[in-house]
Amino acid sequence: MITKEAAAYDNKPNPRLQERLTVKSRSRRKALEAWTGLCYALPALALLLLFRYWPLLFGMWMSLWKWGYVPEQFVGFDNYIRIFTEDLVVQDSISGLQLGPVGQGFIVTLFYAIGTIPLSLLLSFFVAYVLFHITKGRTVLRVLFFLPYITSQVAAAIVFKWIFHPSVGLANWAVSNMGGTPQQWLTDPDPILMKLIQSFGGHWPSSIPTAFAGPTWALAVIMLFTIWGSLGFQIIVFLSGLTQIPHDLTESARIDGARTWHTIRHITLPLLSPTWFLLIIVSVIGAFESFNAFYVFSGGEGGPLGSTMSLPLYIFRSFYVYGQVGYASAVSMVLFVLLLGLTWLQLRYGEKKVHYMH
Repeated sequence: MITKEAAAYDNKPNPRLQERLTVKSRSRRKALEAWTGLCYALPALALLLLFRYWPLLFGMWMSLWKWGYVPEQFVGFDNYIRIFTEDLVVQDSISGLQLGPVGQGFIVTLFYAIGTIPLSLLLSFFVAYVLFHITKGRTVLRVLFFLPYITSQVAAAIVFKWIFHPSVGLANWAVSNMGGTPQQWLTDPDPILMKLIQSFGGHWPSSIPTAFAGPTWALAVIMLFTIWGSLGFQIIVFLSGLTQIPHDLTESARIDGARTWHTIRHITLPLLSPTWFLLIIVSVIGAFESFNAFYVFSGGEGGPLGSTMSLPLYIFRSFYVYGQVGYASAVSMVLFVLLLGLTWLQLRYGEKKVHYMH
């Protein structure tokens, strides 16, 4: 017979049992939430794997083959050996050491990056700073500056080709009216620095490849087109960064008698450093991956004399024109490693100079 005291004892809750049940309930709830979140993320993850990581892995695999339009022979690292022993630098019996197609493509891409990134960032910052501080017509001006970014690059490049046409282009018309000599903008193979040295009676050393003599007029036109087209995006990003700077800081500096340049140097630029850091990384990657402008301005040939043959255009021609799919994949992997290294260096050393607002 169960007494009242025993029955009351049996009905008392067990703290350990309740704690175990609570822990199990929480773990089940967390597991359910994790699986639910994974199910929501699966479509995006599938697209990411299918269109970003699978092409990268498959490109690595293709680079190890002699691969025409179908796989022919597994060659291991022969394509990479060819890049660094044959196509990067060429030993000529007459002219000596010369750049191969990969080396020239790298120099062209490097000149393009150096010529576009600093100018476009400085110009876009100046325009953004002015737009941020004006009141009348601000919205209209923002739209006008952003229009080139949303305009079709191919259509805009065709218009630029007509502007720099040697016979009927506006560029030579303006040069002639200012008393200058009309130029063969897109067909002159001589680099600008070489033409400048020759104008002073000098000669470019024959032992140094002419590719090191700077960009040609054709590459300079492509640089100008890129700066024009990229301003809109960079201006919007700079404007977004300027709105994050506390107005009290700049206002206090003006009250204390600081001039505009001192305010920009000691307040605006340091607090805008995260925006600069982001745009520099994006611009470097974009410059080394630029293709559309080079293809349209040179007709896909990279001329004159390879002076507009960027690395992406060289990869395209090796792949589609010459059918060297495996070799083109190897060059693209080299470009990928180069960009990965440049981005790592920027993150490693550039982020130390970034001032984040707290």
